[in-house]
Amino acid sequence: MAETPNVNNAGAQTQDANGAAAAGPDVTAQLMQMLIAQQQTMQAQQQQAIQAQQQQFHAFMQQQALFQREMYESQARANTQKQKADPPKFNGKSSEDLELWLFHIEEHFSAYAAERDAPDSRFVDMVVPFLGTEAMSWYREFKTTLCGSPRVWAVFKQQIRLRFRDSGFDYKLLFKLYNLRVSGTQQDYTSKFNLLLSQLTIDMPEIVKRWFYQQNLRSDTSCHISQNIPTTLHDAIMHAQRFEDARGTRRGDLKDLPSTNDKKQGKSGSEFTPRGATSNTKAKAPIVCHNCHQPGYIAPACPERGNTGVPNN
Repeated sequence: MAETPNVNNAGAQTQDANGAAAAGPDVTAQLMQMLIAQQQTMQAQQQQAIQAQQQQFHAFMQQQALFQREMYESQARANTQKQKADPPKFNGKSSEDLELWLFHIEEHFSAYAAERDAPDSRFVDMVVPFLGTEAMSWYREFKTTLCGSPRVWAVFKQQIRLRFRDSGFDYKLLFKLYNLRVSGTQQDYTSKFNLLLSQLTIDMPEIVKRWFYQQNLRSDTSCHISQNIPTTLHDAIMHAQRFEDARGTRRGDLKDLPSTNDKKQGKSGSEFTPRGATSNTKAKAPIVCHNCHQPGYIAPACPERGNTGVPNN
């Protein structure tokens, strides 16, 4: 009876050992899963870090390329400006051509088209040094009236025209259009006409523009335009240019034709005189004295005449 508890204790110990042995593989599997999960998490974090670095590097390279392009464009514009002569100053006098000065300014700073059209003061700031004394006084008032607002180029042009342009500007411009003549090529005439037309502040119908353009052309060119009945100024210009180009081609063809006044050449290269033609050079008859009928002198110089002019017997 005393040995029974020992048997029970041994059985309990055996069960505990078996339970611990059974629990061992579960713990190992859990540890492996934890390690795998940690490794996957670390790999994902590393990939995210690499992607972030790549994105940062790509953004940095884009910024560098943009900066280099801006630097290149700035240097190119600076070199272009150095090659151009400075435009004249506008002093605000009545004898000055304001529209021509504005055109000169825009052509001089043509490389700064973005600044010219931007809603800020950068382009006007570049133009201000080319204002004379009276015009600079006006600009000071103009700048004050804006109260800190951007000095946009379009507003600047509008206000300087109101201040310095002649009240009869449009009338004088129409007068120049009316008196414009074709003094060179057709392209020169068209360029001058379009330049004057672009300065007008009044709107004209296309038929009126065409009349101004056509009325001072050469008569045959004007007739050709009328025969084609153009509806716009652009069409009239195209008809005139094509007609003048064809005129130049015809002149070139006529120059290539042989002249009808060319003289025929013989085998020896000398001039050929047609049959029946007479020579322009006539043989001169010898001089004969009518008094003594001797050759070599005339009657007043005859040695046989006396002082009285009567022949000697």
